[in-house]
Amino acid sequence: MRHIKYIFFMAACLVFMASCENNTIHYDGPDYIVFTDSLLDMPVTEDEEELFEVTFGTAHAADKDLNYMVDIDLRRTNAIEGYHFDIVSRNVTIKAGERTGTVKLKGYYNHMNVNDSLAVTLKLLDMEGKTPEMYNDWTRVRLHKCMPFNLDDYTGNMRLSCTFPFSTSTVTKFLVTTEKKNDSTLIVKSPFDDAHDLTLKFHTARQNPFDTTIDMVEQIAFTDSYYGEVAMSTIDGVASYYLPADRAFVLILNVFIPKIGSFGNYYYIFEWVSPEQAEAEKNGISTPY
Repeated sequence: MRHIKYIFFMAACLVFMASCENNTIHYDGPDYIVFTDSLLDMPVTEDEEELFEVTFGTAHAADKDLNYMVDIDLRRTNAIEGYHFDIVSRNVTIKAGERTGTVKLKGYYNHMNVNDSLAVTLKLLDMEGKTPEMYNDWTRVRLHKCMPFNLDDYTGNMRLSCTFPFSTSTVTKFLVTTEKKNDSTLIVKSPFDDAHDLTLKFHTARQNPFDTTIDMVEQIAFTDSYYGEVAMSTIDGVASYYLPADRAFVLILNVFIPKIGSFGNYYYIFEWVSPEQAEAEKNGISTPY
């Protein structure tokens, strides 16, 4: 979803010698200490004991521990240490015989807003406080507040905005109701006709806090008087997703007649509304929200 990664680890200033007899590749260059990524995205969740690990490494395993200090490049940092995040230990080590070590960070969920644009740039120093000779001795870590998933946030009254299957090119908005089937499955009740519901599968982000995608397998969405049964489904490679901070979700759906052809891909935007807002809209009253 979303990581922009530049893999530098053991990639620059390396001279390789290949044996013609057995094709074995040997490294025969200087020993660099590098962060494996120059840009990382760190989820900050309600579990403030959860740690985020930033990996660095060397091309050669040494016969002794290699000790470094972690510093912050304040020129390229706007997150506040001790408030938005902490470094668990400023002293980090690559153990003897190993090639990688980690810098561990923890974030503070309650000190962040969802729309904050926060980042910290880390540098490695040797134990004398000097920057060692490296190819890439820094990495930028962006902090993201990830709200917990609760399917109940999307049940009840939802305002649906869409253009298809209506005969106008302008956006049509109307109310629908949703109900929970289980902790990850939501039913949209009869959005387009009285005979067909839509069943949606939400990724609960338990394994990956950045995974807020929604799946909808092929299913009949409505029956048209001319075309007959019309189906919809999410699209491989194009994510439909939910927005926990807004209690909303966006479906990008392929609309088609099974075994015949597609009408195209369309957006369907669902926004939760309170019972009071829903009642006002049913009565034709426009309310601020």
